[in-house]
Amino acid sequence: VAGLISPWNLPLYLLTWKIAPALACGNTVVAKPSEMTSVTAWMMCKLLEKAGVPPGVVNVVFGTGAKAGEALVCHPHVPLISFTGSTLTAQRITEKSAPHCKRLSLELGGKNPAIIFDDADLTQCIPTTLRSSFSNQGEICLCTSRIFVQRSIYSEFLKRFVAEAKKWKAGNPLDPTVDVGALISKEHLEKVRNYVKKARAEGARVLCGEGVDSLILPTGNQKGYFMLPTVIVEIRDESCCMQEEIFGPVTCVVPFDTEEEVIERANNVKYGLAATVWSSNVGRVHRVAQRLQSGLVWTNCWLVRDLNLPFGGMKASGIGREGAKDSYEFFTEVKTITIKH
Repeated sequence: VAGLISPWNLPLYLLTWKIAPALACGNTVVAKPSEMTSVTAWMMCKLLEKAGVPPGVVNVVFGTGAKAGEALVCHPHVPLISFTGSTLTAQRITEKSAPHCKRLSLELGGKNPAIIFDDADLTQCIPTTLRSSFSNQGEICLCTSRIFVQRSIYSEFLKRFVAEAKKWKAGNPLDPTVDVGALISKEHLEKVRNYVKKARAEGARVLCGEGVDSLILPTGNQKGYFMLPTVIVEIRDESCCMQEEIFGPVTCVVPFDTEEEVIERANNVKYGLAATVWSSNVGRVHRVAQRLQSGLVWTNCWLVRDLNLPFGGMKASGIGREGAKDSYEFFTEVKTITIKH
C-alpha cells in the first residue's frame, strides 16, 4: 500500500505523477490530496471508475494534513510515503513515520536561483525568466525567486525585465489575454504580501507589482486573491525574501561580479531544488551547473522536462528522486533469493 500525499498548486499533475508509477509497479494506493483542491481529486476518482480501475486499487481520503495526512503517515500497514509539499510538513512526516521505518520520497520547496552572465542572449533569457518567475502566479516549486545578473548588464536587464513584467495581466485565467490568475487562498495572498512589506521595511525597492502598480480586475473577480508580478531590488542576500520560499509572483533581482561569487551566493540557502544558468560560454555553463547545489539545473532554458529523468532536490528541498527508473525503484522492493540444489 503506497501512501501518496499531494499539494494544491498542480493538483491533477502531481497526484497522477504519483499514482501512475505506484500502480505500474503493482501497488495499491491511498492518496491524500490537499484539502484546498479536493474537487480535482474527486473528479479524477470518477474518471478512474469510468476507466475500469477495480475497486480498492486507488483509494482517496479527503481531509486536512493534520488529521487525514497524519493518520496515513502513522498507519503501520502503509510501508511507503511519497509526499510533495512544504519542508516543515516533511519534517513532521519524517518524525511520525520513523517508528515504522517507512520508505520516504519527499519533494519539497525551493529558493531557486537564475544566474545570468553578461554573454547571455537576453532576447531568450528575459521572456523565459519572466515565465520562470511568474508562471502559475509563482505557485510552482520550480519557479525562479532569486535572479543574479552580472553587473555589466544589470541595468539593461532590469529595465527590460521590469518593462515586460508590467505587461502581465491578472484576472480570470479562462480569458486568453490573462497571464496571472488568483492565488490559492486569502491567507496565502496575505503571506506573500507580507514578504513584500518585509522587504520594504529592510530598505529594498519594489519596481513593479504589489503596492506600485494598480491592480485592475474584471467586475466578477474584484474580490479574488490576485496579485501582480512583483520585482524587488536592492535587497540583501540575508533577507527573508532571499532565503525563504515565498511561493507567489515575487522575484528578487540582484547584481554579481564574478563566477566564483555567484556560485557561493546561489548555494547560500537551505534549499537546493532547481536553478537556471544563462551564458553562451559552454565551458562556463558546465562549470557552474556542476557546482550548483540543485537537483535540477537548466541552462539557457527553463522547465524543459522529460518524465524519464530523475526529479528531486538536495538539502531541505527533499529526499529521493522520482521519475521512470527512480519511481520504479521507490515503488518496488529488491529481494535476494538463494537456492541450493
